[in-house]
Amino acid sequence: MTMTLDIKRTFLYIVRMTNRRYQLELWAWLSVYALFLILAITLLDGDRITGVPARSILALLPMVGGFGIVNLCIRRYRTFDEFQQKVMAESLMFAFGSTAVLTFGYGFLQRFVGAPELSWFWVWPVLGGTWGAGTALAWYRYR
Repeated sequence: MTMTLDIKRTFLYIVRMTNRRYQLELWAWLSVYALFLILAITLLDGDRITGVPARSILALLPMVGGFGIVNLCIRRYRTFDEFQQKVMAESLMFAFGSTAVLTFGYGFLQRFVGAPELSWFWVWPVLGGTWGAGTALAWYRYR
C-alpha cells in the first residue's frame, strides 16, 4: 500500500513539474510573440521603414514566438500517454477536416454566390473552435 502511494505521489509530482515547466515555457514564448508583435506594429505603423524586404521581415517577426509555441506543443504531445495521444490525434483530425470543408465551402460561396471576402485571420478561430469540438467529441466517445 505504501509503495503504491509513493508511486502515485511521485507520478503526481512529475506531472505537476512537467505542467509547471510547460506553462513557464509557454508564457516565455507568448511573451516573445507579444514583444515582437508590439515591435513590429510600432515600427510598421507609419512610414519609418519603407523597404518591402525590411517591412516583410518585421511583419513576420512575431512568428518566431509562434514557431516556439509549435515546437513546445509537439514536445508536450510526446509526453502524453497513448490514450491522451489518441484523443488529441482524433480531435486534430476532426478539426483539420472540418476546417478544410468549412473554408473550401465558404470559398465556393465567395466565388459563385458573391459572399463577402474574409481575412485569413478567420482560419485560426475556425480551426481552434473545431479542435475544441473535436476534443469534446473524443472525450465523450471514450468516457
